[in-house]
Amino acid sequence: LPISQAVAGVLCPPVAAAAMAETLVGLGAGSSNANVAKIAIEQRKKKTDVVEPAVISEELLIDGVEEPVRPDGEPWEPIDFPRVTSLRLSFKNIIEISNLNNFDSLTTLRLDNNIIDKIANLGHLKQLTWLDLSFNNIREIEGLDDLHNLVDLSLYHNQIEEIRGRLNGCPNLNVLSLGHNNIKELKQIDYLREFPNLRCVCLDGNKVCQRDSYNQHVLAYLPTLKYLDYMLIDRKAITQAQEGYNLEELTEVREKEQAEAAKKKAKSEKQAVIEKLKTSFLDCTEDLFEEMFSKEVEPENVQVLQCYQGLREDYRDKLNEEIKGLRTRMEEKNDVRLKKVTAFEKAVYASEKESEEEAFQAVRDFKSLKKKVLAQIDREDGVRSEIDEMIKQLLDQLAGLENHLMANEIQLQESIEDALSEFEAKISELIKGMADNGQEFFRRLEELEKGFFTGVSEGANTEIEAFAQTQETALSDTDPNKARYLGNREEMGQVLANFTEAHTSLIQNKDDYMQNQMSSWNKSFFENHRTRQYHRNRQRVMDIRKVIDECRAEIQAASEEGNDYDEGDGAGDLPYGR
Repeated sequence: LPISQAVAGVLCPPVAAAAMAETLVGLGAGSSNANVAKIAIEQRKKKTDVVEPAVISEELLIDGVEEPVRPDGEPWEPIDFPRVTSLRLSFKNIIEISNLNNFDSLTTLRLDNNIIDKIANLGHLKQLTWLDLSFNNIREIEGLDDLHNLVDLSLYHNQIEEIRGRLNGCPNLNVLSLGHNNIKELKQIDYLREFPNLRCVCLDGNKVCQRDSYNQHVLAYLPTLKYLDYMLIDRKAITQAQEGYNLEELTEVREKEQAEAAKKKAKSEKQAVIEKLKTSFLDCTEDLFEEMFSKEVEPENVQVLQCYQGLREDYRDKLNEEIKGLRTRMEEKNDVRLKKVTAFEKAVYASEKESEEEAFQAVRDFKSLKKKVLAQIDREDGVRSEIDEMIKQLLDQLAGLENHLMANEIQLQESIEDALSEFEAKISELIKGMADNGQEFFRRLEELEKGFFTGVSEGANTEIEAFAQTQETALSDTDPNKARYLGNREEMGQVLANFTEAHTSLIQNKDDYMQNQMSSWNKSFFENHRTRQYHRNRQRVMDIRKVIDECRAEIQAASEEGNDYDEGDGAGDLPYGR
């Protein structure tokens, strides 16, 4: 459909459709339109009927399934919930949203023209792209936080007043219908700037539309819109609104948005840096100096010391050099670790695949032999003793196949375990080297801290003594904080002791964090591999037994009952080796 028709179909309310239908009938429209009009009028009349409130029952769900359509056109009974993509529950007098569990593939949900007063129980419908809740009694937009794929939302003809902050979980909205609600403020419209994909908005019938500046406000604040209140927007009107309406405030809004976007980008980039550092167990070194000298850690007392800023900057420079050296050493070792891990996992998967292919081939060879033998027995009326001998030989070969498959699996499991143990020893040695590098860095940092503390302490004592000797002159030349802090030697000493203790504690915590990161990775890596091998081995053993049992049952059935042999072949349809 042309987009104008599509938008009209989405945004045009049923009441308006019914009114238009009456007009069509009155004007003597064509037969096709007249039929549509009659149906619309019938639906409108039904609204006056007294109907008991309903809940979403299995019967309603069966009738409401629109897609997929059954080949015979009949309702789905029972419903295959995970396959349903479109569900229509319109005009059912439904009082609450419930019983929509297991609709994992649902993309379209129509709950319009009911008496629902609360949006709830929709968070699990992750695939939903179209939601129609028009013509209900909803007062508040809520319960949509997890519907990230929602593109089309209709809340037409409800009792909604507030939209700001209520649609944050639906960043991909393209069509939003909020006509005939209780929206009054133009500021509510500004919130919709947060949805860059929004192209169609309906606010018709709200009090906000009665404001003289409504049209210009919408076009100025939502310049990406293509349709407003059912009408295609003239691009020239948008340009005029952008250039002439509320220019000062709009400029401020844009600047604020740009600043917010830059802040968000910087945060995202910082997070990317930290995630990259995590792969080398180095994320604890990012912004280390800023943590050590944050407002929560750095006392005001030391900032009045003339020696302090120089010592602080010297500390920063030396710490940055140490961090740079640590990262170079750690990243080199980590590259080796990652390469070894990749090569090891590749070798393990190759061994598993080779063993599996060998097993499949052995099964195929036996099934081929079995087919020939059973087909021969089926064709010939031989002596019973000869048939029994052929069956016995086939069963013996089946037993040999079982022993061969089990032995191969045991051999594979033992070889992988040996490889794991050997690789664990190598990786543990590599991790130990990285851990030693980390510990060496933090010991050097502790030495830096001691030098910094000594420098600040000596500088503080010198400045306190100088202040005491020239106190009368100093009091007239300095700010009250300097006089207060330099005039109390005992307090300054205690503050410095607490400051360096906070640094020492932080350094120790960072050291412990890095060591735990490395040991946790080492432990979990090998535990996960051994767990995976355990489950893989259990599955292989079960698959082997299933194949053997099925073959044995088939051979015995052919021997005892003389049933025709099934010509199907190949190991691919069996669970073995999955």
